[in-house]
Amino acid sequence: MPDPTKVFHVERLGNVIVVLPQGPALHFQHSEVHLESNSLLRAVEEPVFKHVIIDLHCVDYVDSVIISSVLRCLTKIKQKGGKSVFCSASENMRSLLKSIQFGRMWPEFPTRDAALEFIAASTAAPAAAPANPG
Repeated sequence: MPDPTKVFHVERLGNVIVVLPQGPALHFQHSEVHLESNSLLRAVEEPVFKHVIIDLHCVDYVDSVIISSVLRCLTKIKQKGGKSVFCSASENMRSLLKSIQFGRMWPEFPTRDAALEFIAASTAAPAAAPANPG
């Protein structure tokens, strides 16, 4: 259930920041959307965060204002060399992501656990090559 007082809920999991949009911008006061979008970007800019998960389980629809805020986060993480993914999207949200072509640039996973596993696997140090006795 969306939190009626917050535009975004944010969770911090080590070097991963999880962003949970709480609904379309029209459900909130314009000033709150603006303040929270800027606060969210500042959080993503913190050096500790290398990756972002956009968890969509709270919403069935978001509008262009929220998409713009999310895009700013995705772009900032890309600039930092990290991974960005979506998870837990409803069928309606999957359709929206596909229509705006976010799915081509950032993968979507059915659960947050799957998204975390992808980030962990894709950022793990490669295994050392066996020594070649010469």
